[in-house]
Amino acid sequence: MATNPEKHTIFDKPLPVLLDEINVAAADARKAADDAKAAGEAAADEVLRKLRKVFMKMARDITEALEK
Repeated sequence: MATNPEKHTIFDKPLPVLLDEINVAAADARKAADDAKAAGEAAADEVLRKLRKVFMKMARDITEALEK
């Protein structure tokens, strides 16, 4: 069986260095997830504000129509 002359660069790094890189990548992923969650919550708040405004207008219009 022939050996592959191309060596993966991951094997050139010591395990502690690899673990540090994994920890950094995991921290970056958690930060990205937190940022996405915050953006989603802000978008949901904006949608709720708009819906509340529409429903309040509908309620006023219905109240005015019933008063006539």
